[in-house]
Amino acid sequence: MDEPVYSPDGKFLWTGSDWIPAPPEGGSNNLNMQDSVIGGDVISNTTINNDPSAVTEAVITALQEMGMLGRVEPQAPPVDIELPQIFNVGDYVEYYSPTNNRWIGNSKVTSINDDGTYKIEVKKSSSVETKHAVVIGTSPGTIRPATKPFDVGSRVFVNWKGYGHYYAGTIAKENPNDTYLIHFDDGDVEDNVDLARIESLNENSEAVKEYIERDTEAEEELIEAFKVFDTNNSGTILAKEYFEILTQMGDNPLSVDDVLNEFAELGISMDSQIDYRELAKFIVASESDGNFMKVEVIIRDAYIEGNILHGYAYDHPKLGESHINTSEIISITYDERATARVETQNTIYVVGPTGWVNLPDNHPFNDTSNQFYTVQGAGIAKCNGTYIPATEFDGVLSYINGDVLLLRWKMGNGDQWWYLADRNSLDTKRGDYYRVRSSSDTPPKTGWIIDDQTEGIMPCPTISGSANQPTLSTYSAGNQVKVEWNGSWWDALIRDINGDKYLIHYVGFDSSWDEWVDSSRIKTV
Repeated sequence: MDEPVYSPDGKFLWTGSDWIPAPPEGGSNNLNMQDSVIGGDVISNTTINNDPSAVTEAVITALQEMGMLGRVEPQAPPVDIELPQIFNVGDYVEYYSPTNNRWIGNSKVTSINDDGTYKIEVKKSSSVETKHAVVIGTSPGTIRPATKPFDVGSRVFVNWKGYGHYYAGTIAKENPNDTYLIHFDDGDVEDNVDLARIESLNENSEAVKEYIERDTEAEEELIEAFKVFDTNNSGTILAKEYFEILTQMGDNPLSVDDVLNEFAELGISMDSQIDYRELAKFIVASESDGNFMKVEVIIRDAYIEGNILHGYAYDHPKLGESHINTSEIISITYDERATARVETQNTIYVVGPTGWVNLPDNHPFNDTSNQFYTVQGAGIAKCNGTYIPATEFDGVLSYINGDVLLLRWKMGNGDQWWYLADRNSLDTKRGDYYRVRSSSDTPPKTGWIIDDQTEGIMPCPTISGSANQPTLSTYSAGNQVKVEWNGSWWDALIRDINGDKYLIHYVGFDSSWDEWVDSSRIKTV
């Protein structure tokens, strides 16, 4: 076997096609390729690397070891069951074990105490435990009637793989050893499921419907997020891609060394395929702690296709900063500032007034009765943007965008002017950027000037009304402009235009600095 080839600093290893991070303490003298996550050419024939399900289970173990996923505590779904008034000696019951947080079958009433409580025997795999004083109920430490054996075709809840979370499915087959083959509603299949992991399913129960719907939507939403990395729609992603998610995304990415160590210990190659549907299922299970308050995720470059929201999330709770596709939209609401809250089953996505690539049909900017104004082309960059209703000045509404107000003001001599002004300096000349003489109750679209009463910078702005009125671009491809970056203005060229976005190239810098900006960061030379 050829010796591994390292980079001069020992931090990277050549796979034969590209350089990838070397394993911890992976110098050329002590690398054990058999245990390495980069030794795909060595261990690619092992069971784990040929079996996405086995790889996924290994990844789940790694995530648990690193504290990314909790150990799933068994959490039985709601089960509607008619409780009897009394049990008799000899009746078979199920006991809700507080320790295991699940119902244990094959238990039996052995006597009835004077106070009406029951003494029962709970049969376990290697022993029989006696509970001396239990009552009928549905909470931990109580008993209920024993579940009857299930028939083929029965609709059931099943503790999937014994991980502790229950999913809806159908019994497809009864095995000779009193276990069952389960076909889950989401397409998964699990065989040799024993009775201890099966609950009856009452699909007429509203609580059951809510439980199933919540899990289904949460799982589908996460699957859609993973699909971004599944370019050939195979149902799997490379361990290398998930490695990047773990170590590069979110506010607190994991240490590269920690992940490499865990992957190596479990024999996970970077070329291993992960069944992300199964991974999503476990993540949903691990996060089902009974608190289903929906997280809010801010998203930009948003657009809706069909009933799915697409865009770029700033801090997705599972994928960090990343392009995402959501599960189906439940509702969209807008506040008085035209900020959208797009609700899916598990998440609320927040889109700012200008965070859309394409406005939804019901967006407030599309309603001519709403009063929103868009300022473009101003030499003072912070004056550009979307203005929403604020307080009244001079008997008419003013409009606000950040720290800039669009308002009408009456002078001492009776003249009325519309201003673009700093809301923190309205009583001084220094706070006025642009103005236009007008007694109109709405801001004029053109005619804005700078003079000795203002502190603006050319060019002067133009204003469009409620956003269903198209805004004409003041720039064209090829124009030489100034672009604001990190508080300073730089020479640049406009290379392309897409709606209200401009692809600019900084003069004197290579194309890696090219970026899309909006008009608020552009001014003419």
